[in-house]
Amino acid sequence: GSADLRKTLFQVMDALIKTMPQDDPVYMFLDKKRAQGKPYYVYMTAGANKFLRIYYGRVNEYLSTLPESN
Repeated sequence: GSADLRKTLFQVMDALIKTMPQDDPVYMFLDKKRAQGKPYYVYMTAGANKFLRIYYGRVNEYLSTLPESN
C-alpha cells in the first residue's frame, strides 16, 4: 500500500493511544489488542484497518442520504 497513507493512519492510531478516548470503538479495539500482547505493528495495522472500515461505512451512509444528481 501507499507509504503516505500508512504513515497517516499510524499517526491517527498514535493520537488515539495518546488521548485514550474511552468511548471510541477504535481505541477500545487497539487497547484490547495491546492487552493481548500483540506486537506494535500488528495492533497498529489492525486498528488502522478497523478505523478505515468504520470510516468507509460512515461515508457510504452519508452518501446514501444525499439526493441523486442528474
